[in-house]
Amino acid sequence: MGNVDRRDSRGGDEVKTERYIIVFLGMFLFHLLLGFADPGRPGPASDKLRSLSIHGYFDPERNFLNATAKLDFATPAGERRLWLAKELNLSSVRSSTRPDLNFQRESGQFLVRNPGENDLQLSYSGRLEPNSDPFDTTGVLANPMGPESIDDFRFLSYTRDFYPNPGIDFTAMDMRFSVPRGWSCLGSGRLSSVQSEQATNTYRFDSSDAKGMALVCGRFTQVGFVDGPIPFKLYGGAGFKTERYFSAADMGAVASFYRERFGALNVPELNVLFRRGRSFGGVSYNGLIVLNVDESWESRMARSRNLQRRGSPLSLLNVKLDLLAHELAHQWWGGLISWKTPADNWITEGLATYSTLLWLRDRQGENAYRKALSQLRRWVKKYGRKGASADGFKLKLWHRDIRIYQTLVYVKPALMLAELADAIGEGELCLRLRGILKDRRCCNLDSDEFLRLLSAGDESLKSRCGEWVSGLGLPQER
Repeated sequence: MGNVDRRDSRGGDEVKTERYIIVFLGMFLFHLLLGFADPGRPGPASDKLRSLSIHGYFDPERNFLNATAKLDFATPAGERRLWLAKELNLSSVRSSTRPDLNFQRESGQFLVRNPGENDLQLSYSGRLEPNSDPFDTTGVLANPMGPESIDDFRFLSYTRDFYPNPGIDFTAMDMRFSVPRGWSCLGSGRLSSVQSEQATNTYRFDSSDAKGMALVCGRFTQVGFVDGPIPFKLYGGAGFKTERYFSAADMGAVASFYRERFGALNVPELNVLFRRGRSFGGVSYNGLIVLNVDESWESRMARSRNLQRRGSPLSLLNVKLDLLAHELAHQWWGGLISWKTPADNWITEGLATYSTLLWLRDRQGENAYRKALSQLRRWVKKYGRKGASADGFKLKLWHRDIRIYQTLVYVKPALMLAELADAIGEGELCLRLRGILKDRRCCNLDSDEFLRLLSAGDESLKSRCGEWVSGLGLPQER
């Protein structure tokens, strides 16, 4: 989404915890062993999802979900492969013309035999198992206080398979969820309506194109609004003061900076949810950003600044603005284009990190920018022989030190982009990136296609960029 990548880059890029990524990779390998398609890869053309709508009820106290999903595919197919959390029981599978379709299910995957149809409707319910907390984002800007939280949120995303998931296509989506009174909801896309009834609140979200769906439930309310070319609606728990962490001027300035360089988003506004905890980090989906903020941030800021800078490859300007700039950048890099396979997730993470560097340069000048580049190069010199950027999520399994993954997937591609900017000019690079966003809008790109577009037909330039992505260490200076 940060993606989240991330998340991800996924849709947006979602920045995840180490254990959360390992769970995802375990599911990914399990899918392959069972002969199912990798959810991070596009399926055959007949499996291209055109639209997805969900109408359901979620009780956060019990983690109970009851929903109906409608999926519309581009063309008919004889069978469909989908994923649904194993705790959720399918009560019916049908199409517009067939009231009862056959399906085979094993754990979290199922195969629907659907001859000659291009739509599915599925009803399901169950209690989801508590998930590892994606907001414990110690893989981004960790502090030594641990992942304890103050605000208790419930988070559902496509990696949790809370809806029948055919893969990770960009698709039109419509999501309506009711929750008990006293609970609030935010989701990916645009919050188009809220209806209050005696026992429930119903929230509706929609998007013309989003990569995966996400839903966050908690006891929060709107606590602020930032006007500008990209308006922000700000949400937090009782007594939360946004200005303690981020100024409205900073939020508006970063958004305007990115919009000027990369163009408009496909949502009219951004919903930003603040969650008080004991770690720094965030996750970003189409139209939705969740930022973990440290409750003792201000009192510890002076003594922690040097620790943060030494301890994280991603600390550039300061922990607050680094976090804001990185997660906001994922609205373009992850929200408008994304990676095709897990080996390509360096694209969105590297672009988000480079975007943060551009913001640093604009805010603090050339000397601060060059100093940050030198700092990042030191991290690559330290960890660059541990793997390649193209190793992607596998680095999380190979190395327990999160800084290795950060260095190779976030930092090294950003240095590649900085070198390219020195070669062709920052203005020309931003024009090329803007062109990619225009021509490949709402597409998943693999590494080769992205580098081909980035190099604009210059094979030597493409080869040089490929050294950064596929090689070990720093490429030799030319």
